[in-house]
Amino acid sequence: MEKLSAIKKPDINVADAWEQYWNKTLVNSTPVLWDANVERAVVVDLPRFELLFNPELPLIDFACGNGTQTKFLSQFFPRVIGLDVSKSALEIAAKENTAANISYRLLDGLVPEQAAQIHSEIGDANIYMRTGFHHIPVEKRELLGQSLRILLGKQGAMYLIELGTGCIDFFNSLLEKYGQLPYELLLVMEHGIRPGIFTAEDIELYFPDFEILSQGEGLFQSIHKLPDGNYATPPAFWAVIKHR
Repeated sequence: MEKLSAIKKPDINVADAWEQYWNKTLVNSTPVLWDANVERAVVVDLPRFELLFNPELPLIDFACGNGTQTKFLSQFFPRVIGLDVSKSALEIAAKENTAANISYRLLDGLVPEQAAQIHSEIGDANIYMRTGFHHIPVEKRELLGQSLRILLGKQGAMYLIELGTGCIDFFNSLLEKYGQLPYELLLVMEHGIRPGIFTAEDIELYFPDFEILSQGEGLFQSIHKLPDGNYATPPAFWAVIKHR
């Protein structure tokens, strides 16, 4: 099997790729790599941003997928909106992860006009984003940055956690050690989606009018169990940012 590279094909249709992935997940009930139990995911994230978010603003779970983390967030914020590019993902979320204060909306983050429409309806919002950037080809990342800036407005703050520096080497080390990449990762990659990295330098690039309120490094939690019994946990970068 060929080693991973941080370079992704710019011609991939990200929206179609994710819909194909989530539709197959919906039909076949296949495992989702990043769908870690909340105790290993959003529970760890919450103390990093909870006190930095204005509780009067709606909270967007951006790229919410099947809504596991969205449901947990609804216990702490009065209005939570799960956004995803895939109809099939939202279908799963609406069935499995509901609460009275959650709504789900379809959004292609690479089409800023869609973000502008949602912003016109709900106003400025806080954003929780658990890996939205790293898999996007560099040539298209400015579009995602524009959509996020629109949704945040002047008042919203965003917590993001992404695969960080060293994640490609991490996955390649698994390939060398075990002879294959995690099965759950291969389910994603078969649709043309590839892991990448996101750093503090990228925040400066895509959010030039924002300040970093807090940041750090850690491990990103997955559901893939290694032969030694531990979960695969690639390096992660997280930050909380807000408009200056």
